[in-house]
Amino acid sequence: MSDFPTTGYASFDMLYAAPTSTQKAMIGQVAEDQMGGRWRYCKAGADLCSSNTLNGAGCYAQPDDCTAGATAVGSYTLAVSGITPNTSVTKNQYQNGTIVIGGSSAGYRRFYHIKSNTASTTTTTTLTLWHPITYAIAGTEWATIVPSPWSDVRDMSAAAGYMSVVCFPMRAVSSGYYFWAKTRGPVFGIVYSTVPGAAANDRIITTAPADGSIRMGDEAWDDAGESTQHLGWLIPRTGGTYAAGDQTFFLQLE
Repeated sequence: MSDFPTTGYASFDMLYAAPTSTQKAMIGQVAEDQMGGRWRYCKAGADLCSSNTLNGAGCYAQPDDCTAGATAVGSYTLAVSGITPNTSVTKNQYQNGTIVIGGSSAGYRRFYHIKSNTASTTTTTTLTLWHPITYAIAGTEWATIVPSPWSDVRDMSAAAGYMSVVCFPMRAVSSGYYFWAKTRGPVFGIVYSTVPGAAANDRIITTAPADGSIRMGDEAWDDAGESTQHLGWLIPRTGGTYAAGDQTFFLQLE
């Protein structure tokens, strides 16, 4: 896990293997399966998909505000302090997340990608970045860390309506365990209400924010005040002898 590898092909046996209590790859690492589907390496923040393994799951982690320490141009490390709301930091809690550094004007704000971070029992940590600092940091700038979308994956019901689907885990996962989850390619979703494709021109699949199940685009977007997340498109031809519709769709989270 020394460097983030290029996207590699992985067998379905590996991708569907049992979750592990020890980390085997970097959070957010990408793999493609034997049919061209895309998967991400994730960590479960709570018991996941215990009641249904075919629902989408979301990122529960929220941004942490902090202050960036004085840092010279070209540095690959960045000390931050005053992290809030967290009061301690675990090793690599922010791995493959991002940090935005504020400045005196919008033109001096910069966006960096985090490779790793140190553990701390206080509200300070040192980040190692994937790319160097491009503007000198005085030490008074505000900053916001956004953890990797795959660092704290939970059922959508953990914060219904306030999370986005980041993957389909495809199996039950215990809290704190690491696993591969699908982000692109053919999947089967649990229907929220009406089965997609039963009527003509019902091909867009969106998510039901309450639990990560699927519903038709017109069913979701016709609701007043909703802009629920696009998931993909219905794969099978429906109508005719398959007039009831289907739930196999092409997932397009990335």
